[in-house]
Amino acid sequence: MEWLKSVRKLDGQLLEAMGVKAVEHPGLGRAVAFPYQREGKAYAAKFRTAEKHFRSTEGVSRGFYNSDDLNVLHDLPIVITEGEIDCLSVMQAGFERAVSLPDGWTEDGGKRDVLVQAEDLLRKSPYVIVAGDNDDAGKSLPREVSKLLRGHDVRFAEWPEGCKDANDVLVKFGEGALATCLNGAKRIDPPGGMITGLSDLPPLADRRVLRVSEAPFDRVVALELGAMSVWTGVPGSGKSTFLTWAAERVSVEENIRVGVMAFETHPHDIRDQLSLIRTGREYAALDDKTRASLNKSVDERFRFVHVTLDAEGQQHLKWLDDMIHTLAVRDGCKLIIVDPWNELEHLPEPGESMTQYVNFATKFIRQVAERLDIHIAVVAHPRKMPTDKGDRVPTGYDIADSAAFYNKPSLGVTVHQRERADEETGEIDRWVELNVWKVRKTRLYRFTKGKVTCHFTPDSMGYTRRTSQ
Repeated sequence: MEWLKSVRKLDGQLLEAMGVKAVEHPGLGRAVAFPYQREGKAYAAKFRTAEKHFRSTEGVSRGFYNSDDLNVLHDLPIVITEGEIDCLSVMQAGFERAVSLPDGWTEDGGKRDVLVQAEDLLRKSPYVIVAGDNDDAGKSLPREVSKLLRGHDVRFAEWPEGCKDANDVLVKFGEGALATCLNGAKRIDPPGGMITGLSDLPPLADRRVLRVSEAPFDRVVALELGAMSVWTGVPGSGKSTFLTWAAERVSVEENIRVGVMAFETHPHDIRDQLSLIRTGREYAALDDKTRASLNKSVDERFRFVHVTLDAEGQQHLKWLDDMIHTLAVRDGCKLIIVDPWNELEHLPEPGESMTQYVNFATKFIRQVAERLDIHIAVVAHPRKMPTDKGDRVPTGYDIADSAAFYNKPSLGVTVHQRERADEETGEIDRWVELNVWKVRKTRLYRFTKGKVTCHFTPDSMGYTRRTSQ
């Protein structure tokens, strides 16, 4: 307690009012306890030593520290911090409605559930100030809060040079300097945009590209976060099958979760494909232990949108936006597959042509991907191909209603099947051709437009390099 007051400069009366006290912890020895309260009653605690050794009450799921303040003083802003000491520092600087994530923030969004559960209460504030740590994880927190509270005023605090967090500012410069930092917090997305220098831009996500990490598929699959791709091919070409295989590989290689909206594919078909990919066996043939293990691993990596056959429900653009937002924010999906575009309910405004509508809709989806820092892969069927042009491979220009399917995506790929009979033996050689017809950022993706051929193996529902040409 003396360390908190003399070294961390926290007020003794505030500590007493918040129930902070010294304890003898069985695992840490002499430590300080920060009680977590709900409706004024402690239900858990966080323990720490001056040397930054931590423990928490076991078997209890903790929400925000100081969460009771979310239910009062609704005319005041809410400040979100990454630690109990930072939360107390903010309160000492005059911001009464301060809370803390129970165990800080990680770049993969490990404490997302706490934010999601408190969304309604956070929205009751005039605005939210994110006062995270000055590190890579802390810099990603304001953007994540903004995604959750879309449409709400979300701001981010910046710390003076040499300060890592709110308590650092309190210790080095005092309560007035900390209050100045919080009062000067900037909006993440100011209405109408902003004109600024490079160093004054709000926190932006790094340009991350999801890959299969296997040749030759890294010359085809480059799924940039904050962008959309379009996948097409004639009916029966296997575009959905390839994209499911690629998504499974990407989920493992990049440690991400995938959201799937498959309107023409039964969820059990996707499950069966994942079973063959992961175990080499049909799902129905798995023993109970293997099946349970597969189900658990698929649940960890995938989320499926189950479309109910409700006459009142329409899968239109607003519905799609809501589903993508839920998949990205609540479930943490970084790759979301919309398969196919043609099955959505498309509702142009009165007087709006289908071409104008598709132009707007594809631009909107691209903006959603950018706002949520995810990749949206759209599967779209081409219109009926002319029969007088031979075995022509369709591109984005062949998708019905608009050239936007070619112009808007960052990546465009056609999955196409080929076969050839050996002139001597008559044996049929079949292969899959992956035609990349659009690459927006060749330097970032590390490839240009071109063609990759591969073999599909039904027994494993997977793809391998094709050596023969």
